[in-house]
Amino acid sequence: MTDGNVDANVATHPDDQAAAPAVSVVIPVYNQQAYISDCLESIARQTYDDVEIIVVDDGSTDGSAAETVEYAKRDARITLLAQPNAGVSAARNHGLADARGEWVCFIDPDDTVGPRYLETLMAAAHEDTDIVMSACVACGTGGEERQHFFPQPFTASDAEHKRPLYHQLIDGSYAQPKGFVTAIGVPWGKLYRRSFLKAQRLRFDPQLPRMQDNIFNMQAFAAARSIVYIDAAEYRYRVGGLGERTYRNHAQGLYHPAIDARARLMHAYGLDKDRQLYAAWQEEQVNLYFQEYKAAIMLAPSGKRVAAANKRVRQLRQRLTDIDTSVLSAPIRLKYTMMRNPVLRAAAASAIGLRQCQGGQS
Repeated sequence: MTDGNVDANVATHPDDQAAAPAVSVVIPVYNQQAYISDCLESIARQTYDDVEIIVVDDGSTDGSAAETVEYAKRDARITLLAQPNAGVSAARNHGLADARGEWVCFIDPDDTVGPRYLETLMAAAHEDTDIVMSACVACGTGGEERQHFFPQPFTASDAEHKRPLYHQLIDGSYAQPKGFVTAIGVPWGKLYRRSFLKAQRLRFDPQLPRMQDNIFNMQAFAAARSIVYIDAAEYRYRVGGLGERTYRNHAQGLYHPAIDARARLMHAYGLDKDRQLYAAWQEEQVNLYFQEYKAAIMLAPSGKRVAAANKRVRQLRQRLTDIDTSVLSAPIRLKYTMMRNPVLRAAAASAIGLRQCQGGQS
């Protein structure tokens, strides 16, 4: 795909009849030429080497595929697949369909892993384990920050012990220390038993423009026989900044399909009957709608911000009406009220606009 010269399967399995590897590493790539070599190098240096590495080029227009081809010349475990640009969910599904390993591990192309990453995860798996999970080190412009998704390791094999997982999927701050960067809903930092994914027909939903990984994990957690969490941090997550694209994503309502999917799963799994999870779910919706409302204001021209706020609230009216305000905490109730009350809405629009003019983007 890159430069119009890369075939769909540049590097094929060295021996399709050979015994299947223990782990299939799937890397979806779209325009990550600057990082993909470091990512592949970190996987190549694993102390646990019974792996195949499947890179799925999602229609990159830079040299990502060419970089992978060059690396594949030095490591026969690498397979490069190519597809027209269809999004990260389709790319992960493509790699998953080609995987042969007993376990599947997703790694993002701009991230890297420590040398004992796979060894550490594999050591935690037991006969009935369907998912192994770990934390990470968040790497950004401000340096590195060790993440602890949960205070201590645990195994979850029933609804009660899975409850903290659901809670953190809905509210990323749950059980995390102040200043957390990411949460358990990510697809990386995990091993999934491939036979489990196949039996449950679990795939990433390409129809979800946002939060595909979170919804995928909600389904996987519900179906898994046993889930092991270890407080290890061999995964190095590159933190991206919040730019204009993030605000446009919110302003376009791209989170609505995921919100609707969450509602279906909450009901299907009976999680809406749990008081704490139900409240967290209601607050998640308010927070996402408030981000959408705020983005609409921030992207509006000066002098039209109040009108933009009013228009967005009209568009959200039914969704806001459906919120159960009786379970909202005081800070979230304030956000809700700011959207519903015309006077507060105008004041908030002015304040957000002023803060933007002063250089604030939060």
